[in-house]
This record gives sequence, C-alpha cells and structure tokens, in this order.
Amino acid sequence: MTESAGTMVLIGKSGRIYSVDLYIPDAISTFLTFNPSGLAGASSPSDFRVPEDCILTDVTTAAAPTAVGGTLKINSGVVNGGTYRWADRLNTLSNRAKFAVPIRGGDFLSIIQH
Repeated sequence: MTESAGTMVLIGKSGRIYSVDLYIPDAISTFLTFNPSGLAGASSPSDFRVPEDCILTDVTTAAAPTAVGGTLKINSGVVNGGTYRWADRLNTLSNRAKFAVPIRGGDFLSIIQH
C-alpha cells in the first residue's frame, strides 16, 4: 500500500463539530499528522491540541496503509480502549464502530501506528 489520508471527528462541549484532516504514513511505528484547517501532510504536526472539551467519535481512512492499526494517546499516555485496526476504520464501512473518547480542552492527542 501507500500513505493515505484520513479524517478525525470530534464533537465539542459547545456542540461544534471538528473535522481534522489526517496524513497516515505507510510505515509501522510512525505518528499520524494533523491539520484542522487544510490537507495534512508529512510535515504537519504529529499531535493535535484539542480546543475545548470534546468527545472523539471517529477516525477514518480511505485505504489501509501497511500498518495494521493505531493507538490513541493523550498527553503521551495510551488511551484505555483506544486501539483499533485500519481494516475496521475504512470510510466506506457504513457499520464501523464509533469511538466515544472524552478529551479535555488543551490536551494533546496523537495517534501512533502499529
């Protein structure tokens, strides 16, 4: 496979929906990169500062990279229940399970592939 693009969706306490573009490298043990205001690329930041208290509801990709899946990290700590497989996160899957990960405003979110 090759690198891929993806999307992360968070719902803020205010009701605002944040759609953040993801760049997904085609390598194991790499961090995804984030861009909340345009296309993410290899040089985009590898963490995302959450602007307000939010619930992370979805992470999707158009095509699965070489890595099998990823693990969510908040402030460099692994999120309990935040591990997933890319095959289950394809944006063409209408029945993909949603996340419900609460994140405090100001926290840094990152995703590492495995």
